Amino acid sequence: MGDELLAQRILELIYQDPQVRRPHKESITDWILDTQPRTGPLNTAALLQFLAEHQPDLLNRLKINLRIKDDLARALESIKQN
Repeated sequence: MGDELLAQRILELIYQDPQVRRPHKESITDWILDTQPRTGPLNTAALLQFLAEHQPDLLNRLKINLRIKDDLARALESIKQN
């Protein structure tokens, strides 16, 4: 899964999950609007760093999601190496 597709998939999982509270979703939306370029794809590494710093519980839930856990683990490992 490409970097851009992973970011998109992460957001789909977050925004479609009824267990994720609205303020958490709004916080992510605000962060995207405030920090990410509007003309390019969402930066997966930046999204994961935001979640790690501001919503670690949500990131931990994503880590065990069977649909993305392998791709997410690779992305997190890549961030650690850089």
